[in-house]
Amino acid sequence: MSWTQKIQWNHSQCSACEVLRRYRLISNESLTLLLQMGADHPTQRVPFPGSLYKYMDNAKVEDQVRFLTLTLDHIIDLMDAKEQMSSVKWNPKTVDNFLNVLHRQSSDLKECAARYQKASHTSYERRIKRHFKVLKKILKKKEYSAWAWEQIRRAVRSHLQRMDIMTSNAKTLLRL
Repeated sequence: MSWTQKIQWNHSQCSACEVLRRYRLISNESLTLLLQMGADHPTQRVPFPGSLYKYMDNAKVEDQVRFLTLTLDHIIDLMDAKEQMSSVKWNPKTVDNFLNVLHRQSSDLKECAARYQKASHTSYERRIKRHFKVLKKILKKKEYSAWAWEQIRRAVRSHLQRMDIMTSNAKTLLRL
């Protein structure tokens, strides 16, 4: 590795570390807002790609940043359906604040991801896209009922918690 490559690598690693640190701070805010939005979670679970997160735990930091960005964008797309939320008693202002926090996280991550070389279409992109398609089908099949939205909120909470764990682990690896 040349001297220039080492400097670029160290700069991108430091940038990723800083973005992941900020991500964790904002993540707490998004989880708090998500909890304020709803009532009790339904006991029935929705599918969750746990094996995909285990795979991403061992991925390169740049792939983790891309994965976090992609997942956040899917969550935003899923939760930004105000016209279908009439059945839930969520405070619209809390939902808006939640979406704003997610947009801020996504923006930071996109800025960081832009520093890395573009990757070809990866399996994690297809898998996470498929997962969120299933979540949308659940909403549609249950006619956007309050119960279905609470299921989705529970799934989103699981994603945000798991993403928080991933960023914590990535930061630890970056310090080594």
